[in-house]
Amino acid sequence: MLLRLVRTKLACHVTTIRIPTTAAAAAASPPSLLHLPFHRPISSINPNDSSSLTVHFLQKSCGLSSEAALSAANKIHLKTTKNPRSVLTLLERFGFSKPDITRIVSRRPQLLVASPDRTLQPKLDFYEGIGLSGANLARLLSRVPGLLLWSLEKRLLPNFSLLKAILHTNENVILACKKCPRLLTSDLSNVLLPKLESLRDYGVPASVIFTLLITHPKPLIETADQFEKTFNAIKGMGISPSTSMFAHALGVFAQLHKTTIERKLENYLSLGWTQEQVLEAFAKHPYCMTASDEKVRRNMEFFVEKLKWEPAYVSANPVVLSLSFEKRIVPRCSVLEMLASKDLVKGDVKARHLMMGEKNFIKNYVIKYKGEVPEVVDAMGGNKLGLVV
Repeated sequence: MLLRLVRTKLACHVTTIRIPTTAAAAAASPPSLLHLPFHRPISSINPNDSSSLTVHFLQKSCGLSSEAALSAANKIHLKTTKNPRSVLTLLERFGFSKPDITRIVSRRPQLLVASPDRTLQPKLDFYEGIGLSGANLARLLSRVPGLLLWSLEKRLLPNFSLLKAILHTNENVILACKKCPRLLTSDLSNVLLPKLESLRDYGVPASVIFTLLITHPKPLIETADQFEKTFNAIKGMGISPSTSMFAHALGVFAQLHKTTIERKLENYLSLGWTQEQVLEAFAKHPYCMTASDEKVRRNMEFFVEKLKWEPAYVSANPVVLSLSFEKRIVPRCSVLEMLASKDLVKGDVKARHLMMGEKNFIKNYVIKYKGEVPEVVDAMGGNKLGLVV
């Protein structure tokens, strides 16, 4: 098994991880969520029936389904709708749409009883101030509405400052936090920094740590034991810590469950690969282990049967396993086959033909020869590419 092989290789490389207020202003303002068609007066609800009031408000003013409203009503009990209405108004003011608000309230109904002025607006101002606003902010908080409830002074601001010291710009911090919102709420001094120290001690430069934080930050806030297992596995594969591939390998390996690794390994072995070839491919292109089993099998069968490529050749050029069969592999092979039949290109199809950038391939093999072999335009989907006038 891949895990057993990895553990064998890393035996000697163990590292310990230590609102508008006037009538005129109201008329000029856009319609409020509270005045949209799905909101109805609640005068018919018994004001002494907290459960009925809560469910009704969640359905009619927040857009929750009956089932979701009943579930959320187990977490909050409204005695009045004054504060919840103020919360909805605040979210609208920051550009949140009806679906955004529905998702946020569904996932964290406790926000409806939070103070709009003391608790919520300071957080919204903070996120807007660092460059997260409008649809981007709404998407993030729809996923993790709890980000509005953490202490600004004790957690959000210190974490943002720490991350910016490493990633240099607000934009980079936002990229990392979109990948892993827990970067904003975890105790980074005790969770993140010891892992970064271990990486530096192993020889991982700042540029690779930067890549890891931007592309795969989750392993860096997992438990020390989980990180140590992943870190040791990557070290055992012999991947150079000075290359960005180290960051990608660590990030990909961390997200794969043991049973997933074993299943994918068996898939490769069933296609004639050896364990060493699987390790070689992973070290060069870790995403070969995230491609679906069906995609790997279909691509590999085409390479072997049509192009006569051996597993050794594919494992040395593993990027081809992640390419789209319909959009990349088949069109390009068709073009090259047409050109070869006219003696316009020499030799067999190589991995470099499939991995070449789209613009370069079109320039070198489609535009260059479309006068002599017009069919190459259709083979590449000329209409979609704008090659057909």
